[in-house]
Amino acid sequence: MKRIILITTAAALIIFQFACSKKQGATAPPVDPPAVQKPEPYPGLPLALTNGSNKKLEIYDPTVTDWNTAEAKKWSWSPTTTLGFSVDEINRFSGGTDFKLRKGIAVISDNNVAAIITYPAGQRVWSKVISGNLHSAELLPNGNIALAASDGNWVRVYAASQGADNATYAEFPLGAAHAVLWDPETNVLWVTGQDQSNNAHILTALSVGGTDAQPELTELKQYRVTLPTAWGHEISAYYGNKNLLWVTTNGGEYVFNKSTKALTMAPTNNLTFVKGIGNQPSGQIVLVRPDANKNPRPQVSCSLNNWSTSTIDFYTAGGQWQGSRTVNGACFYKIKIVYDNYQ
Repeated sequence: MKRIILITTAAALIIFQFACSKKQGATAPPVDPPAVQKPEPYPGLPLALTNGSNKKLEIYDPTVTDWNTAEAKKWSWSPTTTLGFSVDEINRFSGGTDFKLRKGIAVISDNNVAAIITYPAGQRVWSKVISGNLHSAELLPNGNIALAASDGNWVRVYAASQGADNATYAEFPLGAAHAVLWDPETNVLWVTGQDQSNNAHILTALSVGGTDAQPELTELKQYRVTLPTAWGHEISAYYGNKNLLWVTTNGGEYVFNKSTKALTMAPTNNLTFVKGIGNQPSGQIVLVRPDANKNPRPQVSCSLNNWSTSTIDFYTAGGQWQGSRTVNGACFYKIKIVYDNYQ
């Protein structure tokens, strides 16, 4: 009889515990968490980046998902005496502020150095130490080089076609000049900067006249527009549509229509402080934005300065974020599609 009572009591206790657990919201046994989505390869042209952390220009393959592997980095460059550069130029080079590839020749700007090199060999074609905080470079079809200097407040065209050490240049005054891009369709040099007479932040176009040896620069004011937000920065080709350009400022990012002169918000939700932007021929958008301007700041980020990043972001043509590539310890300032056509 005692045994029956014990069995009955134990059964009642089990039933009570089960009822209490149901009352407290007990759930079924936990299942494994969903697998973390692996980075996807992004078919497209290689991407050139200026890296201040190791003072090199680097080119990465977007189809490789881990950019910290040797497989991802396809090319890197810095000036050396073997490549034909002076010790002064080597010591001043800090990783670059711009890189553009044009038919087997690349142009480079750095804070105090500008250069034209063969690609991919990297041999010196022309170079010069130039003060003024150089922010952008462009190779003109005749072999001359255009430069924008933000502290120098000018855009210049150097007669680089006339020799490796030629120092002749034409100058156009432009406050906080940040970008130069040649447009073979309209034969103009697009630039961003500030009108020093009224402090307006502008996008405009320059005509390159004169001769190869004695260039001249003249503004074509019919192309001038006031930027929607202050401090114009980048101008890039919009591959797939020759009538459009990418334009960024500290306050936003835009698509410029050459025909209508309209600046409309870029698909990527008008991000601020975008230092470099471009699109693959497929339409995919790639950009760099300083880690200091991201909220929250990424765990892996550039610690060298507040205008660079360790991460490259990828977006669909419609502006939807797809993913990113991060390089540990990198400080990327500018990004360029490695495509030797101007547009």
